[in-house]
Amino acid sequence: MALARYNSIGIIHHGLLPEARELARALQARYAADRKWWAATHDTLQARPDGLQRTDLIVTIGGDGTVLRGVHVAAPVGIPVLGINMGRVGFMSEIDADDAAEGLGWYLEGSARVEERAMLRSQVAGRAGPLDALNDVTIARGEALNVIEIETRIDGVLLSVYRGDGVVIATPTGSTGYTLALGGPVLDPSSNDLLLKPIAAHMSQFGGVVVKSASTLSLKLLSSHPAMLSADGFLNAKLRDGDAVNVTLSPYRARFLRKQPPEHFWATLSRRLGMRQGALPRRARAADGPGTVDAP
Repeated sequence: MALARYNSIGIIHHGLLPEARELARALQARYAADRKWWAATHDTLQARPDGLQRTDLIVTIGGDGTVLRGVHVAAPVGIPVLGINMGRVGFMSEIDADDAAEGLGWYLEGSARVEERAMLRSQVAGRAGPLDALNDVTIARGEALNVIEIETRIDGVLLSVYRGDGVVIATPTGSTGYTLALGGPVLDPSSNDLLLKPIAAHMSQFGGVVVKSASTLSLKLLSSHPAMLSADGFLNAKLRDGDAVNVTLSPYRARFLRKQPPEHFWATLSRRLGMRQGALPRRARAADGPGTVDAP
């Protein structure tokens, strides 16, 4: 459930978009009464000395990349995130920038529901510290054009040795990102299942698999060529031949404020992906056979 009212709000805005900075200032000025605000960019976020313990809500202004950075600081302490979209698609955002000034107040009063999304946790064996991700964890070749081999196991059972550019493991949230571009399916965002998809795999008939949330995916790099582990595209670790990475469901959950019911995701999916939503117009001429349609 949402709080009765959000009183301490942090804004994370895209540092390279002047319009994002201006909107952040405008929102603070408009809703300043009886509330505490702080603002930061991607670069200055980590420099905040007081941490997030007294923050009720994170508002992000930018694209999905800005939302991801907001989630990475908010999820470990259970703070919900409200995304204001200045990008193109904005799968994770809730409000368009043009509607933010008028629409933000409804959310600040605690009227929205809180939607939770699964996250991933990746750990390189023998190294300190896991990397958590909301979208996906990727093991991909480095700058060299050589293919790499990745031994892939599910709960200790060998699935395949993928030979290609790499492997992506995505959450349902991430299924509309990189894995979708690779031809993968879109998963229900409320699901906790994990999606594994190879990147430009050579000599492989496996297009990818969906596994249950309790599974452990083990990926071992079998290549003398360099590779990179990436969480959400901005947390990276170099991998060497023989390095093993375990990927599981993270104990953290991303929390988003939502106005619409859960099924609204499907109502907007076609529009966000640029897909046709209506039937093609039928030709009016009686000479055309049944089912004949005009070309788009």
